[in-house]
Order: sequence, then C-alpha cells, then structure tokens
Amino acid sequence: MNWDAIGAIAELLGAVGVIASLIYLATQIRYSREQMSQNTRATRGRTHQDVFENMNKLGMSFADDGQNFRPVVNGLADFAKLEPEDRVRFGIWATGVLVGYEQIFYQYRVGLLDEDRWAIYRSRMKGVASMPGFAEWWRTTPNRPEVPPQFVTLVEEILGEEPDRGE
Repeated sequence: MNWDAIGAIAELLGAVGVIASLIYLATQIRYSREQMSQNTRATRGRTHQDVFENMNKLGMSFADDGQNFRPVVNGLADFAKLEPEDRVRFGIWATGVLVGYEQIFYQYRVGLLDEDRWAIYRSRMKGVASMPGFAEWWRTTPNRPEVPPQFVTLVEEILGEEPDRGE
C-alpha cells in the first residue's frame, strides 16, 4: 500500500468521524430542547399553583375573620367613609392584593403565565380595581406598596378603563 492510499483511507475515516459527531451533537441538542420544554411546562404549572395558593390564602385570611373582612367590603364601596382603624385594615388587604397581582404580572412578563391565564387574572384585578373605594385608596394613600413602574402603569391603565358590565 502506498502513502496516497493510506492518506485517502485516513481522510475517509476522518469524514465518517465528523459525520458521526454531527449526528451525536444533533441528538443531544434535540434531547436538550425536549428537556427544556418539559422543565418549562413544569415551571409554568408550579407557577400557576403558587399563584392560586397565595391568592386563596389572602382571600381566606380575611373571609375567616369577619372583623377584618367588613372594612374590606365597606372600603371597596366607599374608602372615605371608613374609620381610621378600618382604613388601616383596608390598606393591609389592598396592599396584599396588589403585591399578589404584581407577582402575577411579573410571572406573565417573564413568560411563566400564558396570555389566556394572564387575561383571567387581569380581569379579576380589574374587578377589584374598578371598585370606587379601591380607586380612591390608590389615588389618596401615600404609603401604598412599592411596585415596579410597569405595574403602576398597568394599575393606572386599568383604573382608566370602563368597568366590565357583564355583557
């Protein structure tokens, strides 16, 4: 065998090695994408569960205690008519609600909640924010929770919208 033949065989083996490496790499990339997709679905599912649990806990904490829930109901109707102590209770509730919705908004913005789920939560937020007492609390309370500017913009946008009439 001469050196030309040996060189040709070596080139052929090298080409086969490159092709095998490319096939292996493509398989690994595909597997990696499938894993990422499964992880994303799992993260989204957990995010939805966390949001549900947190909002449910907040609601139940006030529903279980009539002393704290009455100022919420009355405050949603007319914040100005609340006694100072009840304004504090209402503010604690409203702050909890806002922080909860801000977390939902953040999870939507980073892609952990899909459009349909976000539309449901935004609609619920609008239901609360469109109540006269909540809007008054938002506009007159200097110590509302610190939330990112994008969320403040969203709340202001919702407050400027016409309330849903259930039509």
